[in-house]
Amino acid sequence: MSEVSFYFDFSSPYGYLAAERMEEFESRVGVTVIWRPFMIGAAFKQTGQSPLLSQPIRGKYFRHDMERCARLQGTPFNIPQNFPYSALVPTRAFYWLESRSPSLARRFAKDIYRGYFADGLDMADPENVFAAATRHSINPGEMRQAVESPRWKQRTREITDEAIAIGAFGSPFFFYEDEPFFGNDRLDQLEQWISLRRSTSDS
Repeated sequence: MSEVSFYFDFSSPYGYLAAERMEEFESRVGVTVIWRPFMIGAAFKQTGQSPLLSQPIRGKYFRHDMERCARLQGTPFNIPQNFPYSALVPTRAFYWLESRSPSLARRFAKDIYRGYFADGLDMADPENVFAAATRHSINPGEMRQAVESPRWKQRTREITDEAIAIGAFGSPFFFYEDEPFFGNDRLDQLEQWISLRRSTSDS
């Protein structure tokens, strides 16, 4: 199966909405989606961007748009009180889990997203991240050690550098055969592009 790379930040509302669509998208389109959380703050430093809700004029629109998109998608959503946050702990934890079980890492990622955007949990507090681990029969003590491990710190830096190098300046960002698509609202276009590429290669 062909692959789609899915870059996202755990504090991204649109990344959350995309994550909720990934399993159905993967099954319908017939692709393998590779989940790649990264630290969007590092990208913002290079682009000069700031978090959406802190931007004059644009912030008010995007708050409304996030809520509208979630409602149309049928996904529970609330702007968290502590928004945005630096998602180092869940990102490192994801890569540690992925080394053991990619499917478990994806389930954990969705749990982190839902806890933050649906249940109002402060995921900047590592204890809430470790609590999510227990819901998936993951040893929270092992996760505590993993997020402080140089290996997973380095992995997070590498993926973040990789994301920026290939042009991922926001979340969610998708790549299919080097073709970039930015935003949850580009998933339909991505699907059309994949279909086009397949038909071209078959002709």
